[in-house]
Amino acid sequence: MNGQAVSVEAVLHKGYAAIKRECKTGDVVRFFLPMPIEGIYANPNVLVNAGKVALQRGPVVYCLEQADNGAILPDISLPEHAALDARFEPDMLGGVTVITGEAVRGELFGWDATLYAAKKRSGRAVTIKAIPYFAWANQSGRNAGLDQRGLIRRRNRLGPTTTETCNYGRI
Repeated sequence: MNGQAVSVEAVLHKGYAAIKRECKTGDVVRFFLPMPIEGIYANPNVLVNAGKVALQRGPVVYCLEQADNGAILPDISLPEHAALDARFEPDMLGGVTVITGEAVRGELFGWDATLYAAKKRSGRAVTIKAIPYFAWANQSGRNAGLDQRGLIRRRNRLGPTTTETCNYGRI
């Protein structure tokens, strides 16, 4: 408060931080709420979401938008230990925090009109940008395209790498 650190534990009462003092004009209260980026998984019994992950930071769920990540969003996978960063973008909708990180995009070359083929999928490293779900299709002058609220989670196991799909449906 006013540049002086205050222990939250010292002022915590029934889950609320209570500041007991008479405030004056010009007083400034700043508080820090840690909001790490987390991978949130559905219960595996929800079959449509089994093995899928969504990105969440604090109470905010994020999604990929075609405008930032290109078409065919389900072809993007997130390595299990991907480094993800949150950064504030002041020019987006008056200011929002986005998540960026390295992912893998499946290569789609050589398919032409072929519907099925016995071929190994390859992938290339890409940088993703996830935006808060509330911001999807809300940016003037942009064609948002489709959204994807979850990412494919790529896990390295003993043996070959497997890819699990992640495409949370819209609520």
